[in-house]
Amino acid sequence: MNRFSYKNVYNSEKHKKFIDSQRYVIDDKFLDRTENYELSDGFSVEYSIYSDIEQKNKQYSIKKAVASKIILKNADKTVYEYYCFYDHVKPFTEIIHHKNGHRYYAFHVDLYGISFLDVDTLEVYNYIPEGYEHNKEYRCGESFIITDVHYDKESNLIAYGGCYWASPYEVMVGDFSNPLNFNPHLVSLRDILDPEYNYEDIDFKEWKDGKLYILCDKEEKFLSADELKKLINELTVKGK
Repeated sequence: MNRFSYKNVYNSEKHKKFIDSQRYVIDDKFLDRTENYELSDGFSVEYSIYSDIEQKNKQYSIKKAVASKIILKNADKTVYEYYCFYDHVKPFTEIIHHKNGHRYYAFHVDLYGISFLDVDTLEVYNYIPEGYEHNKEYRCGESFIITDVHYDKESNLIAYGGCYWASPYEVMVGDFSNPLNFNPHLVSLRDILDPEYNYEDIDFKEWKDGKLYILCDKEEKFLSADELKKLINELTVKGK
């Protein structure tokens, strides 16, 4: 692949221009459906999907704009509200209890990247990587799509399950010592354990006793947190 850029394009001119072009769809006349999810600690999520679809004929339609409005609640009171201007992005359904004593909620404002909200202070950090080299007319290039998050309080590392586009699934690991300004350099477990792509999918299993356990298809493998920290440091220094 081409060189990867860790530059944060959230709130860049291209990003804001794209959001402005899609914002009109947040209107009751475009409301598709609303779903509700229960989280831990008394939190819940109200997830509303909006879409503007132009039906050309019975077989062909154009999706002109799509967005989701997500409301994080506690005891039925709104805590935080945000929007995601991409479809097929489900809200996360867990509250992270960090080693620093604060609680965090992970969410998506785009297909790529990840955001974290401190639910105790309402401070937030949004990150969308510029990604791999791409057409300069597009706001960002391809990067890892995060579908699930798994924080380890003992090591302060976080494991992300996900993929590049639809498949194959794998696990990336990063330093989560500072949730509101986290290190974006992620270590690919496939690059380490399966560089020849012999396994179809790599999935998170658990953090246990200072180790990260994963399933390569159905075969269990593990790496120690110390090994992962070393790899993350090396990747950060190289600036890849």
